[in-house]
Amino acid sequence: MAIDPQTLTLPLVITAGLIDGFNPCAFAVLLLFITFTMGMLQMQANYRYGLMKVGSIYISGIFVTYVLIGVGILSAISFFSTTHAVGKAAAFISMILGVVIMKDYFIPGGFGLVIPESMHTTINNWIRRTSAPGVFGAGVLVGLCTVPCSGGIYLAVIGLLSLQSTLAQGILYLLLYNLMLIVPLVAVLLASSNRKVVDKMVAWQSRNKNEVRLLMGSFMVAMGFVILLII
Repeated sequence: MAIDPQTLTLPLVITAGLIDGFNPCAFAVLLLFITFTMGMLQMQANYRYGLMKVGSIYISGIFVTYVLIGVGILSAISFFSTTHAVGKAAAFISMILGVVIMKDYFIPGGFGLVIPESMHTTINNWIRRTSAPGVFGAGVLVGLCTVPCSGGIYLAVIGLLSLQSTLAQGILYLLLYNLMLIVPLVAVLLASSNRKVVDKMVAWQSRNKNEVRLLMGSFMVAMGFVILLII
């Protein structure tokens, strides 16, 4: 019996968005950002408000960047292709990227999908700005630079959404995906007013980053298989 893509789209979009939200690149940089901001604001009377404000602006930068990237790619696919070939290609690429990410769990070091080393200093400089444009710019940079970390998930989702009956329907699913993407980041931000909680999250992220990458890589491969089955 054939699998209806419409039936699987909603649960896949929600699950993929949540898993992408835990990608080690964005998650680790958010914790770095929170730690630095706490140090900058902890002497202020409205410390918690300031932390929530700059954190929200930072996460908004990631959200807007991811949405624009996704809408751009999805629009291009819809314009240039009316076949399922692009969806199949996205599924295969997702599976390949998933295997590369899983490699870091079994064989650490060497080639991997991480934020380029050359961008670390630039991102850190933007993080240290306390103005709204500076904080938003840090989010935009992180959004751009984390695509290599979890691009396989995003690409697979976009390939799935290219099968939707209209571009507008695909974009709505894309917005849902990105809302789910920031749920883990918002949860971390809300919990970050307690320094002990932040320290525990930093320690957890450091201990389990390879396991998280294994989970993400496995999900990319599995999602690629599912898309190939339903196309």
